[in-house]
Amino acid sequence: MFDHIDCPVTDIQRSVAFYDELLAPLGITRLITRISPGAASNAGYGRDGHAGFWLSDASRKGQLHIGFSASTREAVAAFHTAGLAAGGTDNGGPGLRPYATNYFAAYVIDPDGHNMEAVCRAAG
Repeated sequence: MFDHIDCPVTDIQRSVAFYDELLAPLGITRLITRISPGAASNAGYGRDGHAGFWLSDASRKGQLHIGFSASTREAVAAFHTAGLAAGGTDNGGPGLRPYATNYFAAYVIDPDGHNMEAVCRAAG
């Protein structure tokens, strides 16, 4: 169902320290750390090389971000079309993204301002 979730936090350093401890008993570790004073900061947690839970500096974007798994690129496009038809706002149409190989995604802002994404990681 979920590919990843990005949670905005008010103090990235404090949150990293908390989640490092909280998730360790579950075998979930911090895989990516990008913390820079005055710049966009985030940290990604996961298992088996996939960061599925992210913390991001709330001052940068301040909304919840959920990435839903899609089995095909056509499903990503249909998600985007359905989101706009339901009253969402376009935040990036279907297409390849530079985040990872074969990362095909689309983004819609929901009525409360949260960033919803569908992503297919399968090749073409």
